[in-house]
Order: sequence, then C-alpha cells, then structure tokens
Amino acid sequence: MVRIGISGAAGRMGNALISVAAQDTVNYKIGLLLEAKGNSTIGASIGGFTITDDLKKSISSMDVFIDFTTPAATMKHLTELIDAKKPMVIGTTGFNPDEIFEIELAAKRIPIVMSSNYSVGVNVMWKILKEATKALKEDYDIDIIEEHHRMKKDAPSGTAITTAEVILREKGLDPKSNMVFGRDGRNNERNRDQIGVFAVRAGGIVGEHRVIFGSMGDKLEISHTAISRDTLAMGALKAAKFLMGKPVGLYSMADVLGLN
Repeated sequence: MVRIGISGAAGRMGNALISVAAQDTVNYKIGLLLEAKGNSTIGASIGGFTITDDLKKSISSMDVFIDFTTPAATMKHLTELIDAKKPMVIGTTGFNPDEIFEIELAAKRIPIVMSSNYSVGVNVMWKILKEATKALKEDYDIDIIEEHHRMKKDAPSGTAITTAEVILREKGLDPKSNMVFGRDGRNNERNRDQIGVFAVRAGGIVGEHRVIFGSMGDKLEISHTAISRDTLAMGALKAAKFLMGKPVGLYSMADVLGLN
C-alpha cells in the first residue's frame, strides 16, 4: 500500500485524487493533505483527514507526494522532499527552463515522475502520433488545438507543448524554432516544418487536444478528450505506486506504462 501526500488538496485535482484514492483502499492510503498557507480550508477535514499547510512537519506520514499546483509551490515542495528523501509525482505545468533544470538536478537525489499529462489515453496518443508522423512524412501540415476550462492559468497547455515536441522530434526538428503560438496578418504562408499550437479557454472544459494532419488531398485528426479529472488522478496514482522502491531518476508516464 502506498501512503499518498496530496498538494492542493482542496482544489479540483486534489479532490479528484482524494476521491480516486478512496475507491482503491487496497493500493492507496491518504497520508497527508496539503494546502497553501492562508488557504481558508486549513484545519478542515476531507474524508477524515485534516488539511495542513506544513509539509515538513507532516512529511513522515506519507510515502510519495503528488503535486498539481503552481511552479513556485512545486519548487518549494521539491526542496523539502529532497531533504526528507521522499519521491515525487509532478503534474504541475508551466515551468521555466531554470525550474526544469532544478527538477532534473533533484532527480539525481530522489525518484521523480514528471509529465504534462497523466491520462493513460494521452500517453497512448503520443505513441500513436510518433507512428503517424513517421508514416505521413513530409506530405502533411500539422497543427494542434487544445481546449481547457476558463480558470487554467498557463497557455498553451503543457500537454499541447509536449504533443508538438513529440511530433517535431520524430521529424528530427528543433521544437523551439518550429513551434508557433498564433498567426495573424497578411503574410502567413506556412512552411512544412512549422507546427501551430493554439489554445482555447472556455467554461468548464476539462481538457481536449486535437492534432490535425492536412495534405492537399485529405485531413487526418487524432484527438483525446478528458471527460473528468479522474483520468488524470488515476494516472498520477499509478505513477506514485511505480515510484515505490525505484532508484533516483527522472521518469515519465511512458516509463510508468511501459510504452517506451
């Protein structure tokens, strides 16, 4: 059984993690619920567990920490987990290059799973996209459209960025120089190497990612729709279980699911 620590326990993903973990008491037990200092839920109880704002004080009550919060909060938690030698599942997105570098360094000291999306379906989609890109070669233009709820802070989504990176690396192209995030004006004839990544923010959309392959004769679409956050929670819990007993290192959901 894995004792789980959950960051952002009162938020949307926190609630999903608590709910899914509570449905599988054979494999998972909630050991720690964490919220930011000053949050109105501190001291409240969810499912019999009291929400705290002190990770360091309660860190011994859990085996693996799951964090879907903000880059600043995640980096702070990471430091405390390194000191306690506790594994971490990182679902936060929107990190800058310096923060990514710090996470890579941390993975030399504790085992970490980091992914921009913990849905099993999305990770299978990335594998399919590699094969589609290889088969369609240079004959198709490729764009990505992602849709999320109006409260999402980062855009485009980390999943959309990863999707573009998967495709561009399969094509042997540099993601940084071949990704665009908008088109306007009169002179926008695209080159074949370019991938557009476009973000929609509306209502309560949990998450949808659509990849369009278009030639002069046809169009192929590969898409994934998250119906609820439970799909992300289930994947994150799989990742937490995967980390038990693992050596230090930076792992992906492809490692967790055996898709490499």
